[in-house]
Order: sequence, then C-alpha cells, then structure tokens
Amino acid sequence: MSDKASSLLDQKAWTAMKRIGLSEYEAKAYIALLSRRGGTASEISAASQIPISKIYDTLKSLERKGLLKAERGRPMRYIPEHPQVASESLRASIERELQSDLEVFVSSLTPIYEGGGPERPDLWIIRGEASLWRSVKDVMGRANKQLSLVLPSIPAEIQQILISTASLIKERRGVVRILLGPQAGSKTAKTLSTLAEVRVREISFGGGVINDISEAVLLLLAPGENRPQVAIYSAHLSLTAIAQAYFNILWEHSEEVKI
Repeated sequence: MSDKASSLLDQKAWTAMKRIGLSEYEAKAYIALLSRRGGTASEISAASQIPISKIYDTLKSLERKGLLKAERGRPMRYIPEHPQVASESLRASIERELQSDLEVFVSSLTPIYEGGGPERPDLWIIRGEASLWRSVKDVMGRANKQLSLVLPSIPAEIQQILISTASLIKERRGVVRILLGPQAGSKTAKTLSTLAEVRVREISFGGGVINDISEAVLLLLAPGENRPQVAIYSAHLSLTAIAQAYFNILWEHSEEVKI
C-alpha cells in the first residue's frame, strides 16, 4: 500500500477495523480501493502490497461482507462501497452472527441450568393475576419455533413481549398464531398481523398460551369474573398436545383479520 494511503489511518482506526471483523489483508485492500476509487485485482495487489495469490480470496471476502461491488469484465474491476454503506453491511453481518451465537448459547446452556435446579412439575395451579401473567410471559419467552396464543384482549405488558417473541420466531421461520376476542380491537390485531397469523372469534374462557407443544398455560375465568385469577400450567406432553388440539379447533372456527 502506498505510504500516502497508510498515513491516512492511525492505530485506532486499524484496531477498529480488526475488531469489526476485517483481516489485515481485507483492511489493506479496502483502503487501496478507496484511495484509487476502484481497480483490477492486479492493481489492488500492487497498491496494497498483498500477494497476487491472496488478493482474489481477499476481494471475494470483501464482496461477501458488502464492502465492494465487482464489475464483470475482462479484467474484472472492483469498486468500493462508501464507508457508511459498508458499515451498515458489516453491522447487519455482525448482528446476524451474534444472534446465531446467542441462540446456540441459550439452547446449549439452558438444559444444564434447568437440569441442575429443582425438577419442574408436569402440572401446577397458579393463583393471582400477577403470577399467572408472569407464567404466560415465561412460556412465551421460551418458545422456539411455534407459539399459539388465545386471549380475549392483550394487556400492554403481554403485547410487548409477544411482539419481541414473534419477531424472533419469524426470523427462525417458525409459526406464531394469535386468536383474539372482538374486544381486542382492530388496531391491536393489525399490529400483530405483521408478525403472526391473527384471527378473531368470541372467547368464552380466560385464554391460554402454548409453546412448541411443550408447555401450556390455561387461564380460567370464574362466574362473574372478567379477569382471570387462576391458571393451570402444564409441561406434560399429553396435556399440551390436547391444549394444542383444542386451539386448532378454535382456530378453524374463527375469522381472519382483514388488513
């Protein structure tokens, strides 16, 4: 690389490029591209002092990371992206890798944590509005690829975590189905329909949530109550399968949300 191009960057800049995932060759090639506004592989090799045997792999890597565009021709020319555009491409790549690593982290270590603690019972009764909504949020948060939710209306704190969970499941190409009562309102239904399948029907009980046919919480309404105070939690496969089957029946006899 020319002394002029090298002198444009201090050690702080070199360290930053390394920390965001650029190798030394990638950093040198990108700087050479910027200083020349593009060039052929041989030109960039000479300008960056990268061996010609390494320059093609380096340029391909920069293209994959979104730092340059290749113009087909003989010879092929490489055009650098503006640093702002390149930074957004790098950010997206880093975030995807981080999300993937975090999912592996959680899926790998959660069984160790849960296996080391007290055994979770297959069925328990939950009393108190705060406790049952906490259980609903916990079951929603543990959903991986499938979430089924039925509620007459959705409290604000539940909607917030529902949107977050539905977004993650959508990224994993999973399925989220939400069944709401008419009182939930069209605005809520339309908001959720951007992330999940949403339908509407009359709901005669408190509601429920099922994740991956693995866990379920059923909310119960006593006569004269309009807010549930008791819920049943189950992690028994047979019971959660029955809950999912009942949800499917309700789903088939419901109306699609009109956007």
